[in-house]
Amino acid sequence: MLKLGQILKEHKIAFIFAFLVSIITIFPQIYFRSDHHDIYRGVELLPDSPWSARVREVQDGHPNFGSIYYKDGKDNPYLFQPLGSMVVAYMGQALSLDINDTILLSRIVLPFVTFILIYTFIFLLSRERLTALSAAAVLLLADSVLSLSGLLRIFHGLSPDSFLRLARPVNPAMIYIFLFAFLVTFWIFYRNRDWRYGIASAVLLGLNFYNYFYSWTYLYAFGAILGLLLIIQKKWRDVGMIAAVYVGALVVAIPYVINLYRVTSHPVYEEASIRSGIVFNHDLVFVGMAVIAALIVFFAGFPREDREKYFFGLSLLLAPFLTLNQQILTGKILQEAHYHWFFHKPIGIIFVLIVVFYFLTKRRMLFTKKIFAILIITASVGTAVFIQVSSYFNDTRDGGEVAIERQRYGTVMDWLNQYAEKESVVLATDEISHLTAIYTPLNLFYHRAAGYSLAATKSRLLDVLFTFYRLRGVGEDADGVFFAERGFISASVYVIHYRELLGSYEAIPDEEIQKIIDLYKTTLSVPTSVWLQNTLSTYEVEYIVWDKKNDPLWKLDQYAFLEKKADFGDLLIYSPR
Repeated sequence: MLKLGQILKEHKIAFIFAFLVSIITIFPQIYFRSDHHDIYRGVELLPDSPWSARVREVQDGHPNFGSIYYKDGKDNPYLFQPLGSMVVAYMGQALSLDINDTILLSRIVLPFVTFILIYTFIFLLSRERLTALSAAAVLLLADSVLSLSGLLRIFHGLSPDSFLRLARPVNPAMIYIFLFAFLVTFWIFYRNRDWRYGIASAVLLGLNFYNYFYSWTYLYAFGAILGLLLIIQKKWRDVGMIAAVYVGALVVAIPYVINLYRVTSHPVYEEASIRSGIVFNHDLVFVGMAVIAALIVFFAGFPREDREKYFFGLSLLLAPFLTLNQQILTGKILQEAHYHWFFHKPIGIIFVLIVVFYFLTKRRMLFTKKIFAILIITASVGTAVFIQVSSYFNDTRDGGEVAIERQRYGTVMDWLNQYAEKESVVLATDEISHLTAIYTPLNLFYHRAAGYSLAATKSRLLDVLFTFYRLRGVGEDADGVFFAERGFISASVYVIHYRELLGSYEAIPDEEIQKIIDLYKTTLSVPTSVWLQNTLSTYEVEYIVWDKKNDPLWKLDQYAFLEKKADFGDLLIYSPR
């Protein structure tokens, strides 16, 4: 207890800043409830990401993530690791919180813990509180401006991101928590040979398998390089210690490996992997200027007196050469941007700042060092506040009028929660489906992220796509409509495949669009009423939500087999008779 009190006293500024990061993160959500209390209908100020729905899926009793949006396929092996969402969901359930307050709680707790872990790791490496404070503040509050596009946007008075990334319900906070918790414990073990920390680091490394694919692959690349450097130095005892941790993590990961085997054995796996952005290629990938620049700074200025620390840091910075080029052996290119966002860039920033602060300390420029730290921290806080305020009032995806407009769907969510049986299937367009996944325990006929599921066969995705075009009354004029909406069709059927392969959704080849058009036209021999009736039956749809304001062409009242269940002006709910 005395040691804990001493730590709190010595690093009280870090805990104060961690609390400040949490306040900045949660403030827009709290303020929105008060600012719009007269129209607030329970539709929260949440980012347009899949994590809220995944947290809700766990709270609804489906932590397996076999089929997050569909009624069928719940027992399928998962494609997305569920651990981070489970932590958030169960944290809310432990306090009997609804989904909104669960997300609010996570925005308080996770940023705080994330800041402390990042600060701890940097402090252990640098032994400099100012370095640790500055780097942690930049990573969590201003990471979106650490790119040319982000800088250009903020120079033009525009938000470089849609709210802080840290405000997303699960990731990246949970990514950083498991990543830096491992790095902290592993460094202490590597430094002090304390096996208590060795066991802890093995468990934490194993847990990374269940949280985020790119985490464990990056960390194993790091471990492989560190081990190789130690082999070159013939430090066999250290090699054995590292191997023990990494082998121990594999023991923790056995259920994940079993799930991975089930995934790769599934008949839809190849189709789903292509939709998920895997590109088949053996070409060498350039690691990027950010990685190269960080390495140059590291070689130029990182202190070499402490060889353990030097090779530990070098291994972290060399890991991108493996993570971005594993396809030379596997032939499968992953979404490399994920490595850049959450691993390569953050680790590079950490070591650049360690070097800069070390240089200032070595040259006894202590006053300059303090001013530099104050400037970094102030700029980071100012950037974060600007992003939150700008996104709240002007953002076109989550804040501004969009968040206000979403309140009109609150009555629909209330009705579905009150009258629809749990696990029923709802047919609705994009926005309503997204909110239904978050605010109700129901399943969906369509969701923009459902294509990542093993339950989403190509024929199913085409059925969904064709149903929406049928409801709009698209007939023999499909050619013009489909080619005009090629990006939507690409995302609906092939998800992110063409974005990753060719650079954008719209880059889908004309011949692929033509194939879909031809297939659609063959279905027109079946009247829309019959098509719709058969589709509702096949996918067990119990409710259709019609937004007359945004989809005036649906005209559901013309179908005799549909019964109106609720009328909220521009929003109507129908069920098959």
